[in-house]
Amino acid sequence: MMNIIFKKTLIVFCALLCAMLAFTQVPDTETMYGIMDKAFFNNNFLEDFTCTLSFIIEKPNEPKEAAQFKLFRRDVKDQTCLVQIAPEADKGVGYLQEKNNLWAYDPISRSFTHSSLKRNLANSDAKMSDVNKKEKFKDSWEIIKIEESKLGKFDVYAVTAKALDKDASYAQEKFFVRKDEGLILKVESYGASGRHMRTTLVPKYAKVNGVPLPVHQIHINELVKGEKTTQIFADFDNSKIPDIVFTKAYLEKIN
Repeated sequence: MMNIIFKKTLIVFCALLCAMLAFTQVPDTETMYGIMDKAFFNNNFLEDFTCTLSFIIEKPNEPKEAAQFKLFRRDVKDQTCLVQIAPEADKGVGYLQEKNNLWAYDPISRSFTHSSLKRNLANSDAKMSDVNKKEKFKDSWEIIKIEESKLGKFDVYAVTAKALDKDASYAQEKFFVRKDEGLILKVESYGASGRHMRTTLVPKYAKVNGVPLPVHQIHINELVKGEKTTQIFADFDNSKIPDIVFTKAYLEKIN
């Protein structure tokens, strides 16, 4: 009789222990902020960074488009310059970003337009926030839910967060972060009404000067079926960039 009671007690204890272990697998909010801050910071460079940025743009009932830019980043000052190099018809179109300011340059009218960071680049579903420096997560987002999930073969945390900046591209996003390496593999983006606007998949990272850069991203427009943009970084260079590159005068000069 005592053995039966002991066995039942042991089973109950093991069940409670497993439940407790399962519960503790989900980090508390402060720990999750640390994980997300690291995931964002790891995508930034301490040195200047130059690369080729390519977009493959697919829209329903339209032929595929390709656009290519030269991307210059100086993350220590939160500065980005984009110069379009293809197709020929759009050559010289430029974007200049510094912190929360974005200027778009039209080489035909030779004029600048002050714009929002929400603006799409070229005719794509990519935005400046997809290619520039990542801000500290805790300064830009408020975590409202943390879950465990599975993405393909990877165990991930699914982190739902509300944007703190009123000018953020999306009001709410859900980040799927690998547990083992802290890399963001997928982002679901939602509008203020809760409508699913865009899904971003990150199938490939590459170490660039020690930084795990998401070199291949796919932005899927959830409002227009069949519309998506593939974004690819290539031709990396960490040489110092002349200061003039991060000025309006540079965009005017090269045109």
